[in-house]
Amino acid sequence: MKRKVRVIVLLLGIICLTWPGNVLAQQKKSVNERILEILIEKNIITKDQYEDLLQQAKEEESDKPETRKTTFAKMEKEDESPRATAGFKRGFYVESADKRSRILFRGRLHSDFKGYLGDNPQHDSFFIRRARLALAGRVYQYYAFRIEAEFAKGGARLNDAFLNFQYYKPVQFIVGQFKVPFSMEEMHSDNWIDFMERSIANKISPSRDIGMMFHGGIGDQIFYYQLGYFNGYKLNKPSDADDGKDLAGRAVVAPFLRSGSKAVEGLRLGASFTWGNENLAKNQWWNSGNWTTAAGTIYMGMSDGVVQNGTRIRGGAELYWDWGSTKLQSEYMIVKLGGLENGAVRNDYNIWGGYVSLSHCLTGEKFVFKNGKPGRIIPLRPFRLNGGGWGAFQVGARLEQVKGDRGLLTQGFVDPSQYTNRAAGVTFGINWYPVDMVRVMLNYYHMDFGDSIAVGDTTIDNEDVIMTRVELAL
Repeated sequence: MKRKVRVIVLLLGIICLTWPGNVLAQQKKSVNERILEILIEKNIITKDQYEDLLQQAKEEESDKPETRKTTFAKMEKEDESPRATAGFKRGFYVESADKRSRILFRGRLHSDFKGYLGDNPQHDSFFIRRARLALAGRVYQYYAFRIEAEFAKGGARLNDAFLNFQYYKPVQFIVGQFKVPFSMEEMHSDNWIDFMERSIANKISPSRDIGMMFHGGIGDQIFYYQLGYFNGYKLNKPSDADDGKDLAGRAVVAPFLRSGSKAVEGLRLGASFTWGNENLAKNQWWNSGNWTTAAGTIYMGMSDGVVQNGTRIRGGAELYWDWGSTKLQSEYMIVKLGGLENGAVRNDYNIWGGYVSLSHCLTGEKFVFKNGKPGRIIPLRPFRLNGGGWGAFQVGARLEQVKGDRGLLTQGFVDPSQYTNRAAGVTFGINWYPVDMVRVMLNYYHMDFGDSIAVGDTTIDNEDVIMTRVELAL
């Protein structure tokens, strides 16, 4: 029966192909499919026969060598189309095929030890100084973001959460929670600062806050600026504590960047400020009214009941100068606390501080400076057990000081039986970078206090501490 049907199909196919008007030439369907439709229209075959023959025709067509070749070529072309990529480069990443979107998974771990020398009653201790996870990257090329959480010290908190609009690099706009533009040392990531802790003068800096900011670099980083508007309160607060807001700005200039002179092309000069009206209790201040040493000892703390109802103005001057493997860095900063009140007493007071540090890479690595702040050190010869290099070694020394108006003590804003109004010290350090994401640090820290301070049941007038850190930074 099937053989007779095939003969009929073939004969009718010849007739249809020579039919007036060339009907089949106007159809998009295959010749076999059109022939079978004509046969069923003329009642020559049944519907069941039509479906069987159509299926058989499709199977025979797919078995033809030229059909298989076309199908395989199409599949190979699809396999060659661009796809998203993933990998590891100082953190895990996923990147879209067009490279316009990129997601980074990063983190840091700072495992510390501090040991007190002399008569200090505080306990030697191992502790986790920082443990952070971050999600960062960009989407559709122009929108950069970062979300970072801190898990050290027995709790969890949000550090960074911001979105940066970067349509035009010289004028970018950022909104969310991030660092207020004040102090080069504060802008420098704690993954790559020269010593385990920033200087005691850094306690004047506001650090992170919630707000918005314009920023950008001009002329290949010859000039870099930041200008923002913030709550002037603390990070991670659902709303501001008062109606006042802080205006903050910072600028860095590299006057000799294109001079061609290796001696001075690494010189940067900067200045920063914040200004705002405040109506805050001391525990609502950016530092809760406490100034601490690198070891965490409070040497100047505002008394309970102290409030500020006036202007708070900060000013800072910066100097950064690197030549080859050597770097000089220094800052001076001041905060003017207007309208401090302690009961019936009201007055204005200043607290100022500064530091100067000198660092040198013994293994020849060069310091870098980008986007208004120093960068990381990358070993020229990473450490390998089977030879090839010892990593990078860096040594440094720093002098630092903070001093507040004496009236803070005499008028009861700071308890003179517990604290002092000034401290000065020195820090020596050596850092080993076996690879670019791992660092081992050793610091010796000495601090002298202007007056004896209370620590537990005893008093001390100086502090000597040995500190170590093993750090992983993705």
